[in-house]
This record gives sequence, structure tokens and C-alpha cells, in this order.
Amino acid sequence: MDIQLKKWGNSLGLRIPHQLANSLGVDETSTLELLEVDNTLILRKKQTPATLNELLASIPQDFQYPSDVQDFVDSPSIGQEML
Repeated sequence: MDIQLKKWGNSLGLRIPHQLANSLGVDETSTLELLEVDNTLILRKKQTPATLNELLASIPQDFQYPSDVQDFVDSPSIGQEML
């Protein structure tokens, strides 16, 4: 696919065709990384870190701590821990 670069201030801009943007799952809110590797430009979608809610939602309902950690979780407080 050929695209035409356009002047954008002191920089050059490019347009990502609609079909390609849909295929890659990018839109005007996406952040992309631009890399130069062996005289080639690589443009890729930058992954955003998961939120705490997304991480917690990813824990399976049947999750169990490993036995060595379960002993710690089940142990009583000693001292002035704040949980």
C-alpha cells in the first residue's frame, strides 16, 4: 500500500487508511510507537498498562494461593501490622 506524506508544521504526517486502522484496532485515541530499524520505519500500537480493575477482573474465580503463600495469608498478625 502506498501512502503520500504531507507537510505538518515542520514535520511530515501520514494518514492511516480506515481499513488498516480498523484491522489494527487503532483510532484517534491510540498511541503508536515509531521505530527506526535498519533504515526502515516501524509503526506499532503501544500497549497501555492494565488498570487495577482489569487486573483484578482477570483473576479466575477458582484461584488458590500456592501452599507456601497460603500459610502466610492464613497466619495471624504479629506486632502492629496494618491490613
